[in-house]
Amino acid sequence: MATSNGKVSPTWISAVLFISIPVVYYCGQRLRKIRRKREEANTSLSKMARSGSQLLKPPFPELVREMLSKCRLAYLSTVDNEMGSSHLSLMRFTYLNDEHAGEIVIMSTNRRTKKFDMLRRQKGVALLVHDFGLQDNRSNPNAGLYSITLNGSCRIIEDTTTAEYYRSKHLAHNPDYPQFIVGDDIAMLCIDVTSARICDINDQVTKWEVEQMNN
Repeated sequence: MATSNGKVSPTWISAVLFISIPVVYYCGQRLRKIRRKREEANTSLSKMARSGSQLLKPPFPELVREMLSKCRLAYLSTVDNEMGSSHLSLMRFTYLNDEHAGEIVIMSTNRRTKKFDMLRRQKGVALLVHDFGLQDNRSNPNAGLYSITLNGSCRIIEDTTTAEYYRSKHLAHNPDYPQFIVGDDIAMLCIDVTSARICDINDQVTKWEVEQMNN
């Protein structure tokens, strides 16, 4: 607020400072706490890798789960043992921590594709996810830290109710790409992850295996 001579009132300045300083301090403290937590998680994974690639027990570490939740693009590798050929596809995916199915990855594909034909014959797949400069992950403060190779079994969801449930989740995570998700000829896929290799920016590798649940 200005006085009659055009200058800002000292009382008004004091009021603004009284309100803004605590807000800035609180936000700064909260941001530092979040960063410290993420740094501790990152350090924990790196130490584990340097100590001999110790196996992690399910579920995924929170840092990895956060990355999978925010990423959308992955490379899917399929193999046809009968024909002796392999195929690589750039895919939109959705990570889902389902209370019944566990930690799964959802995808969709047109049924009239080589990839779909291969998945009908061979269920084993590999999936590469990374956040190295992906445009989708500019808002991710951990961008550029990890690449994750997931191995598992891919199921083609034939049950209509389950397929539509997964389709709705997949579309909500990838709202700009309905042409790859919605349609009579588009099948829903579910990857049950059995193992993973988590590589950080320093080339330190940590392994994760679902079998560790029974240890």
